[in-house]
Amino acid sequence: MRNRGRNLLVAIFVVVLIGVTPYLLGRAVLRVHADKIGRAELLSIAEQELRRAESAVAEAVTALRDADRAGISDCTGAKVARLGDMAARSRFVRRMGLVDAAGYAMCFDPPTAKRRGAVLFDVAEARQVTITLLDPERIPDVVPGTVLVAWHTAAGAHLVAELTASVVDVDAGAEYLRGSRHLALLIGDADVWASAGVRPTGADVVSQQARSDHFPLTARAEISAAALYELVRPLEATLAIGTLAGTTVLIGIAFLIYWKPTSEVDDEILVALRREEFVPYFQPVMNIDTGRIEGCEMLVRWIRPDGTTVSPGAFMSYCETSGHVFEMTRLLMRKSVAQLGGLYARHPELKLSINLFAGHFSDRRIIEDVVAIFEGTEIGFDQLVFEVTERYPLRDIVQARKIIAEMHALGCRVALDDTGTGHGGLAYIQQLGIDIVKIDKMFIDAMGSDLGASTIVDVLVELANSLGMGVVAEGVENQEQLERLREKGVTSAQGYVFAPALPAKLFIDLAEGMLSRRRGSAAAAESAADSEAA
Repeated sequence: MRNRGRNLLVAIFVVVLIGVTPYLLGRAVLRVHADKIGRAELLSIAEQELRRAESAVAEAVTALRDADRAGISDCTGAKVARLGDMAARSRFVRRMGLVDAAGYAMCFDPPTAKRRGAVLFDVAEARQVTITLLDPERIPDVVPGTVLVAWHTAAGAHLVAELTASVVDVDAGAEYLRGSRHLALLIGDADVWASAGVRPTGADVVSQQARSDHFPLTARAEISAAALYELVRPLEATLAIGTLAGTTVLIGIAFLIYWKPTSEVDDEILVALRREEFVPYFQPVMNIDTGRIEGCEMLVRWIRPDGTTVSPGAFMSYCETSGHVFEMTRLLMRKSVAQLGGLYARHPELKLSINLFAGHFSDRRIIEDVVAIFEGTEIGFDQLVFEVTERYPLRDIVQARKIIAEMHALGCRVALDDTGTGHGGLAYIQQLGIDIVKIDKMFIDAMGSDLGASTIVDVLVELANSLGMGVVAEGVENQEQLERLREKGVTSAQGYVFAPALPAKLFIDLAEGMLSRRRGSAAAAESAADSEAA
């Protein structure tokens, strides 16, 4: 009894320590995350604006070169009209004209009433192309932000094309940054062609810029660090609540596990494994755009001989720390083949997701198990998705990457489960070769009321799309959440809004019913099309 009490006290102390540490470090972690995501977003904004500006200038240069080749060198009516036609065909050029060797306006089309004789820019004979920001104080009819692109002809004059700030439309980037970020498009190092937002001041300014390789153009995006951190402040409350809830759950698990002598718990688990009391349940994964079933995630249930069901929360933590999870995973995979083989053979497009824990990625035994259990069966390797959670850290990233590479070589896919809630984060996505990102229920639940959670979902979806990965939302419980996910571009989801985790027979009946209805609808549509054609 004394040892049992001591084990319980040690377990509670460890649980509290584990629970409090994330809370104490949470703000620092969130700020690092916000800074990293913010810098990446700012650089993306700058690059996007630079590309648009380069396109506008390049189009102007092309039009001027074509005008030079066409021999337009004076202001006769036909030649000026030709310049007007070229400007009209351009997406970005507002007007084109001629400027003499001294920099004085000769003619423009469309015409300008006040500009003839005004000095437009400093000419440089050594340059084929000159880009100049016009000064509204010197040139009365110039709109602020007007740029003149000049082409130096062999005769010493300049063919010119006028661009306005509206062609670059400096309003790029994620919606959540627009209220606080400043974006400027510069000609050279100082002349501001266009800008948007209020430039932040102070020592904590985060700045990213992109510089053109072809023209004297620079795009610079800036935001205050405080504004970036403000984006994650709502998560602090979520962090505190999650820490409290997690600590409470872990203390409860400690009572369930450590209040019993370890040998007694071991005996129960070993007996349950021998009797094969651990059975797989299957939760459907759905395409929320088409309504088509895409597969399922395999979950474990412990069903005792008397019919009572033990929640996974009561035994999974102990099974992982004691090593029983390896045999349990093998048992569940064997049962999934026996129960779902026929369904998956008839529908090779279906995927089966299998949860692994950190210990599975420490050596190659999991690869050997997968080959031994699935090779030559009705469930192909290309129908398997193995989920690695980021709630617990991987001890050896290099070894884990090798194992995942072997899974890919077999044809399997790998998903990052509980994304955004644990240790790995973006590092796991970058280093492990992840194929699918699974968004945790915590963020799905908070989307409607927590700007931070909604922002994280946006970031994860955008990141996954940019890297060519799939996205699955977990724990979806109502239609409102489905609509929000559709708006964000998420197409796959699972949760109680579709179905809970089901025993094999119920899942097979559900899947067959949905797939047969889908086939029936497709056949009816095809028949109707044939009738119309006839």
